[in-house]
Amino acid sequence: MGDETRPLAGLPPADRTLLVEPPLELAVVEVRFDSDAPDVESRVAFALREALADVGQDYPRMERAQENRVEIQMNPDAAVEPQARVAQFARGWRLHAADDSSTVTILPSAVVLQTRRYERWSVTLRPAVLAMLEIVQHHLAPALVVRIGLRYVDRFVDDTATASTWSGRISPHLLGAVEHPVFGSHVQAAQQQIELGLGPAHGAILRHGPFSDPAVGGAISYLVDIDVFDVESTSFDPESLTVRAEVLNRTAATLFQATLTRDYLRELQNVGIATTVEGGSA
Repeated sequence: MGDETRPLAGLPPADRTLLVEPPLELAVVEVRFDSDAPDVESRVAFALREALADVGQDYPRMERAQENRVEIQMNPDAAVEPQARVAQFARGWRLHAADDSSTVTILPSAVVLQTRRYERWSVTLRPAVLAMLEIVQHHLAPALVVRIGLRYVDRFVDDTATASTWSGRISPHLLGAVEHPVFGSHVQAAQQQIELGLGPAHGAILRHGPFSDPAVGGAISYLVDIDVFDVESTSFDPESLTVRAEVLNRTAATLFQATLTRDYLRELQNVGIATTVEGGSA
């Protein structure tokens, strides 16, 4: 691991052993930028689809996408209320994988990849991110990047779980009410949001907690939702932005593993069978 892709804020590197049965429900990469382009033409969407095909990712179906913007016009002489609100619409395109497991959305101010099929950073996300950013640079000529964000949503499932089942699996520092001696075993749902500062322009939001999961007959599953972001404004360079996104990925992997106990992490890894990857477990 190079120094340039180590986790943010001096966090320890994640164990790079792949989980045998990953609990990942959704992975999202979003890059927001400042561009004067009023619209994304169909030729740009076709170019994006071809670039993704070149890295082995097929998105055969395309449809129009729209981003709503609200502009508040302030009158310097007005005491409190804005003078007017003007709705604006930015038009782009959404590309769909054949099995609908993944989508890529390109707008005049953002490009977003969402997938429910995640193998590892170097296979699933890095090639696609670089391809997307190169298309954005060539066709939309963005002046600068505004925000890079990665989000990983994991759902831990046990068909017979109650809230107390997650004791010994989720870090005791996070379990809160589940560990309460009186009502802990009766908890049906408990959500917590933790905001982390990871540098002057970096941070993360961790949303987590048990919930009654209808997909497993009302058993109590556990949600871990990690959003890591970089809001440093710089010139738009696809290679350097991809490296910055990889830093976020490694940071998310560290945070993900920190939500678990060591024993449960090793159980999920099934050490001795799993393979090693460069992107961590997130």
